[in-house]
Amino acid sequence: MLKAIAWICIIGLAVASWAPGQEMARTGFNTRLEHTVAYLIAGIATIIAYPRKPIWSIAAILCAFAGILEVGQLYIPGRHAAFLDWIASSSGVLCASMTKLFHRRHHLTTNR
Repeated sequence: MLKAIAWICIIGLAVASWAPGQEMARTGFNTRLEHTVAYLIAGIATIIAYPRKPIWSIAAILCAFAGILEVGQLYIPGRHAAFLDWIASSSGVLCASMTKLFHRRHHLTTNR
């Protein structure tokens, strides 16, 4: 079930990123905040769904995926790619990774 949730998040990122400009849904928040939160959620879901995979590899793959989606927007009507959007997306992934690392460290120190 956790893997399905992670993949739904990942597919949702692709659909949201490559939707034409006129069909783009916005929350009303800053677009960079939207990127950060979306990738934070997807990152946490993926890290939880794949506990045996190294966190750094999941982070690297999701950051690369964010870059691919961003560059792909060059070919979508009404969309544009932005380096700062990729940075915001990658920041969300890195926040998810750090959250898991801090959780792991806290969990290890409290169980000694």
